[in-house]
Amino acid sequence: MRVADLFKLAWDNLRRNSTRSVLTVIGVLIGVAALMTLLAYGSGLQQNAQREFNALELYNTLRVTSNQIPALTGPGRVATQVADTASMTGQVPLTDSLVQEIEQLDGVLAAYPEDNFPGKLRANGREIVINAEAIPMEFQEIELYLPKYGTFFEKPDAAQVMITPSMAKRLGFDTPEGAVGQSVEIITAAFNLSKMQNLAQMFSGGLNALPMGQHSYDATVAGIIKEDQQPLTGFTRALVPVQYAQTLDKITFFSTLDLLFRNADALDGYSAVRVQLTDASALPGVRQEIEEMGVYATSFREQFDRLEQLFLIMDLALGIIGFIAMLVATIGIANTVMMNVRERYREIGVMMAVGGDANDLQRLFVIESASLGALGGIAGLIFGGLIVLGLDAAVNMYLDSLGVPPITVFSTSVLTMAVIFAGAVLISLLAGVVPARRAARIEPAEALRST
Repeated sequence: MRVADLFKLAWDNLRRNSTRSVLTVIGVLIGVAALMTLLAYGSGLQQNAQREFNALELYNTLRVTSNQIPALTGPGRVATQVADTASMTGQVPLTDSLVQEIEQLDGVLAAYPEDNFPGKLRANGREIVINAEAIPMEFQEIELYLPKYGTFFEKPDAAQVMITPSMAKRLGFDTPEGAVGQSVEIITAAFNLSKMQNLAQMFSGGLNALPMGQHSYDATVAGIIKEDQQPLTGFTRALVPVQYAQTLDKITFFSTLDLLFRNADALDGYSAVRVQLTDASALPGVRQEIEEMGVYATSFREQFDRLEQLFLIMDLALGIIGFIAMLVATIGIANTVMMNVRERYREIGVMMAVGGDANDLQRLFVIESASLGALGGIAGLIFGGLIVLGLDAAVNMYLDSLGVPPITVFSTSVLTMAVIFAGAVLISLLAGVVPARRAARIEPAEALRST
């Protein structure tokens, strides 16, 4: 029998049981749409992180610490002791003199104390949460840090802040450029020493008795930075000069790992230092020179590689969830084809009795199952695409109401869609193999005697 005849006969058989076929196709549709949406979400997160990583030029950044932090710093450092304290503790303090020495290295644009801290920004009777980052004056040579409106900081210790357009909107300014030159309050969290004196009261009083306090500082908006290339952090990211940040009373730490592994009793210097390079090609040489000073240097590129591994694990987990939905749809296809075989038992016997080929009969039912998978795959890709577009539009409508530039939350590609479709068809083919083989083994005489 010709292939065209097999396809025509398979299509007629599916139309004969249209309700069952439609329900089976819907099952495949749901599985394909779910898999596509989940993978698009994982891909969108990864692309946003990659774009922001590039925009912030973290590929050109080193983080220097006195101690080795597992999973972040390298396997070891060059054993060099340059101070009496280092000889006793095995750690070299990150002092201003060491920072200046690092800054003099070839290929280094800036070396400065790491100073990131949570806080709030208040203006026009409104408050917003911020993640403040202290940056040096040399950053005005980096495009991302050039203000869209206003100017860069006047001097390293200026009481100024740079914010994003969405932050200006949430603070009640009519336009982003209207916020330039306006006064704002920076509110920081800090330890309250008076509460720390009474530990019994602290532990018995619950959260309200925690040894925390707030400090408010007046500042001026120097400029409005671009946030279109930093969709993840641009919502709360505020920039202040390094020397000004050092005058603020605040709680600041990079991570809990710093708190666990830093020898605070032995060191009087900074907890960490950031080193911004002029070019990524200078990273290996600069890193080696820094480690020869007796400290540890961590590349943000290595940390992003670990982040990519986490994204890979997340994509795998999302893919498994989507595959389970596809597997359920496959069981539905196998059940549908099996029911078709049972209902057409006598018809199959007649086909075999008049000289029908068992192989043709087997191919017929495989084509039926593949057709169900193909129809469900096409419909699932269309439905999944609509879900992705709809969710993306809804998220961006919300972000637009906050003044945040649009971002791609869900991202998919033609290759991903083609692989999903091919997988749906392949799984459907496999689901039809067992019922097709059963149909090919039917004895004509026994089938004709059945009622």
